[in-house]
Amino acid sequence: MAWFVGTALALAVLAALLAPRLLRLEQERRQRRANEHYRKQLQAAADHAISTAVRAQLAEPVTDLHISIPLRVSVGDVVARAMEDFALQVPRDQAAAMLRHRLEFRGHTGWPDLITDAFDDEKEK
Repeated sequence: MAWFVGTALALAVLAALLAPRLLRLEQERRQRRANEHYRKQLQAAADHAISTAVRAQLAEPVTDLHISIPLRVSVGDVVARAMEDFALQVPRDQAAAMLRHRLEFRGHTGWPDLITDAFDDEKEK
């Protein structure tokens, strides 16, 4: 019977010592999930802003084959889209970084008629 009490006491002490660590691990997991959710929403806002700009460019009537209508997408478009779609307040530097990433990922950075302010702060550094 003494071994049972001793084992129960040892398990109680172990649980008391591990509880703060387990709580911290759970908080870290929740923070990682929240960060990932934020990143996905910001990425979706950047993609929506780029898609809207591409659609606006394609909707312009072609009057002269020698003149190409530029693709215009700004950091402000991403910030506004994040606010409208997700009620998410995004700092301009994070919106610019995501816009740069998504423009590169989608292959728009090679377009000669791309007009954006996403690369402006990158040049200043």
